[in-house]
Amino acid sequence: MKKNHLLLGLLFALPLLFTACNKDRWLDGDTELTTSQDVLTAHDLIQDTEEEVDYELGTRDPEDLCPIVTVSPADGTYPRTVTIDYGTEGCEGWNGRIRKGIIQVTLTDTMIHEGAVRTVTFIGFSVDAVAIAGTKTLTNNGLNAEGQLTFTRVVSDASLTFPNGDVSEWEATQQITLIEGTGTPERIDDVIQLEGGSSGINRNGKPFTSEITVPLIKPFTCPWVVSGTRSVTVNDHTFTLDYGDGTCNKTALLTRPNGTTKTVLIQRWW
Repeated sequence: MKKNHLLLGLLFALPLLFTACNKDRWLDGDTELTTSQDVLTAHDLIQDTEEEVDYELGTRDPEDLCPIVTVSPADGTYPRTVTIDYGTEGCEGWNGRIRKGIIQVTLTDTMIHEGAVRTVTFIGFSVDAVAIAGTKTLTNNGLNAEGQLTFTRVVSDASLTFPNGDVSEWEATQQITLIEGTGTPERIDDVIQLEGGSSGINRNGKPFTSEITVPLIKPFTCPWVVSGTRSVTVNDHTFTLDYGDGTCNKTALLTRPNGTTKTVLIQRWW
């Protein structure tokens, strides 16, 4: 009789054990959603800081009082260090975002020259309410066969600290091609194409990897990527994020392995 009870207990326990294992392997929708938001936010903020540095080093209004930009040495030679200080109160940027803290930029040459390297370090820095740490390096690889400027961007040891204290981590190596606007000094007609991969840890402590499977397209005139696809993998569980058909909006479509979909917002954290 005791053996029968033990056998019966095992039979009831096996489905529970299988369910627990299955849940670990095939993650719930919240994990997919959290990872999607973390990937989208990391890319959005890193790209935003790229464009902000371009603006402050190039086309900024000389009458702007915030941020305070200092250059060393001040004689126009390279290498040079540029400190962009938004202060503790912050500055509202040209695109409406509030930045605080310091972006420190080192340049080996002006970025229009092949081989030039720009290294960006964040010091007590935040965009809106998200604190950003880490290092970002941009290298000019020269013109491709189509006469378009190409760059490699490497993001190292980046972390995002959200308003509630949650932290995600992100690293990336991306190839950037200026597919429109190479021949003009204005930025308004610039369109970039991004390829490459990234990895990190989401806010729930889950490691993930991501790969751009269809090149991402980002026009200067839109705050967000407007098309392209990336795959995201968490614990061997892979789903996709589709940025759309070229329309300027802050959404991406999450598609799970079973075919179900969910629209994910590229968050602004003010």
